[in-house]
Amino acid sequence: MPGPSDPPHVVAVIGSPRRHGNTVALVDAALEELELCGCRCTKIMLAELQVGACEAHEDCGELAECPLDDDASEVLEKVYAADGLILASPVYYENVSAQMKAFMDRTMIRYSHDEWLAPKVTGLIAVAMESGLDDTLAAMRRFLALSSPEEVPTLSLGGLADKPGEAGADPQLMAEARALGRGMAVRLGLSPA
Repeated sequence: MPGPSDPPHVVAVIGSPRRHGNTVALVDAALEELELCGCRCTKIMLAELQVGACEAHEDCGELAECPLDDDASEVLEKVYAADGLILASPVYYENVSAQMKAFMDRTMIRYSHDEWLAPKVTGLIAVAMESGLDDTLAAMRRFLALSSPEEVPTLSLGGLADKPGEAGADPQLMAEARALGRGMAVRLGLSPA
């Protein structure tokens, strides 16, 4: 458990299957700013872990832990202890990626035990080829609203990128990602670098 002098911890959950994709470029820019402001950051690439789809056991509230033996419980430990949380997804069929949706669904075990997300601030990042940004950001906002009993300040960034590497080469998008990181840091009580 972090002590009073420990820096705030921000966890970024990334639903992109591309380690060097457009979504990751924007998250990296935000995390870099957060680290410059004094945050400790953890980046979770869901596609590199085993986070299976919810199997609808229907008795989550009666179980001490999810019966699925994969990486989800470790991911949830980090996410539920975070001072700041970033959710980031590319837009697939006007919504979050399969990896992000599986992560969201697997929080049902915590929800069933009245365990709530408690970050002081959240950041949402979505990247689309041409459409679906609003729907994707709205899906992540709905998830946060259902997963936390109190409204949490949320900063959002939606951007368009058609080809790999395009977001990282877009000065405006990268500036907006860095601003999101700085904004989160301020809400965590830190001064921008």
